[in-house]
Amino acid sequence: MASLLGAPLAIIVVFVLAVIGLLYWMRLMRQRQVQLRHEAVTGQVESLRYQVPVGQDPAAVMHALQMEGYEVVRDDGAMQTQDILVMCPAGADRERPRVRAVLAHADLNLEGDPPPENEVKFVDE
Repeated sequence: MASLLGAPLAIIVVFVLAVIGLLYWMRLMRQRQVQLRHEAVTGQVESLRYQVPVGQDPAAVMHALQMEGYEVVRDDGAMQTQDILVMCPAGADRERPRVRAVLAHADLNLEGDPPPENEVKFVDE
């Protein structure tokens, strides 16, 4: 009888531990995003600001850049636009052509449509 009760209890314990681990991991990721955003906004790390045009999905833009090794955060302070900040520890001018190439050739709307023909521009241009 005790072994019959032990299996469900073990499953519950494993599930609770998994949920706790997931919540902890999510908290760490959120803290990292806040830290990156602070570093970009205050100028501690050079960054490129990209205003995501209407029709592009900011999540797809961020994913494309992350797949190329860039750290990217949304700028929650931009009220009227959907801005993302691309961290450029090697320098914004040095990384600009590569970031532009990623944005120009990536599928950024999650619909499978080809990228728009307009040129990729950053806020400081």
